[in-house]
Amino acid sequence: MLKGDLASTPLPQVLRQLADGAATGCLNILDGAGESAKVYLRGGRVDAVEGCARRVGTTVTVRSLFFNVPARAKFLRSAASEARAVSEVATTLALAHPEVAFRLESNGRDLIDVAGAPEVRSRIGALWGEALAGELIPVTHTIGGASVSGWIERPHSATAAGRRTYLFVNGRAFSDRHLVRAADRGYQTTLPPGVRPSLFLFLDLAEGEVDVNVHPTKAEVRFRDGIGIERLVEEGVRLALAPLQSAATLGARSLPHLAADYPASAPERSVEVFPAVATETTDQMSLFVAGSRGEPRGPEEDSDGARVQPAMWQVHNTYIFAETRSGLIIVDQHSAHERVLYEDLMRSYDSAPPASQRLLFPITLRLSPAECSVIEQLAGLFARMGFEIEPFGGRSVIVQAVPVPHAYFDADRCLREMIAELTDGSPLVDSARNQHQRVALSFACKAAIKAGQRLSQQEMTELFDRLFATELPYHDIHGRPTIVDLSLAELHNRFRRGA
Repeated sequence: MLKGDLASTPLPQVLRQLADGAATGCLNILDGAGESAKVYLRGGRVDAVEGCARRVGTTVTVRSLFFNVPARAKFLRSAASEARAVSEVATTLALAHPEVAFRLESNGRDLIDVAGAPEVRSRIGALWGEALAGELIPVTHTIGGASVSGWIERPHSATAAGRRTYLFVNGRAFSDRHLVRAADRGYQTTLPPGVRPSLFLFLDLAEGEVDVNVHPTKAEVRFRDGIGIERLVEEGVRLALAPLQSAATLGARSLPHLAADYPASAPERSVEVFPAVATETTDQMSLFVAGSRGEPRGPEEDSDGARVQPAMWQVHNTYIFAETRSGLIIVDQHSAHERVLYEDLMRSYDSAPPASQRLLFPITLRLSPAECSVIEQLAGLFARMGFEIEPFGGRSVIVQAVPVPHAYFDADRCLREMIAELTDGSPLVDSARNQHQRVALSFACKAAIKAGQRLSQQEMTELFDRLFATELPYHDIHGRPTIVDLSLAELHNRFRRGA
């Protein structure tokens, strides 16, 4: 039995849509005009229509499915499988119409029982629990006359199993593996290999931009500009992962906390908004240092007019703690520097290569045949990174110059590890879309400052400035968080302080 509020649909239209079927059953309907009826159907024919008294809504009761076509009944799966299929259809309808209350009952047991909700995230919480709903972040993006909205799962909470993917266009559910792949591309470098986040995306397109009559069951659609729609989804997901709300947290993240602390949608900005390296007049940490809510505050000055940096502490020479307006953040210095180096290198492919340093004592490397082949194939990319590598006879090469990403950089170790990884492969480089990205990912991983490296206050400040100037500062290239957010509300809760 499925109940739903169909008061906005005229009664004759409901009858035309539901009277055609190979089953017996009853419809109990009260439409928005106050017209109430109980309709008995048998094998697609209306047997009787009689008046009745009821609340607004529609109740559908189905019995003896396929009683008049036993050949089709033979191809049915088990009762449990068919119940799951019906439940999936009802779930899709419930997501498409969160304002409608739905109840699905099978063999005396409620499979779905959700009240009307003000928006989709509340409906998701009612269907799958607050644990999933609390780990969703909003997507809002528009290109031309097309827009995408909805909710996607935070990278740190996504797993390899249990993915839920729902796509809608102009209120109609559909499936499209190309759009799902586009959304996954938006997550690139924020997820470990094999992890697939849940997606609840709603497309709003102009009339004529989508054809819904290309599949016998209307399960698929065709877009006039398929490539443009894929770009819309990919960019929308990428932008949603940029704000602090996508970061990992310590403690539970409730829906009221999200509504209070984070904007309703991702900021509309392109990847070139921030400079590659912050300057003294462009201190990105001013966006996060403690201050009055909603008012960005620049660096403070002491009585002599000197700039006072925000409070930061290095813990176990691995993590950096920094106070924010709404609590504090904990930064993994290695993961943060990986993100910085990766995005710097990807940008440098289209601009001037980074500065390199000539070595007083060049490095000589003896390589295997496979490693020699990699060096030959990627010689241009190594040069773009700042490595000057020359043949030295046989299977040996000599390194005359190297990049200097930080003061503690071990060029010999970094280059050897990069060559080995690019030769033998790894989950990180194998997930790359092209050779440029493979090299950038490998270099960022091997060249970043390591856990256990003591940093000065100035070095921590520079790392923060450069991290918050990246496109995705809250996620490292392996799919791990660079930052963990500990809200003041969670601190109060842990210490049992009142609001």
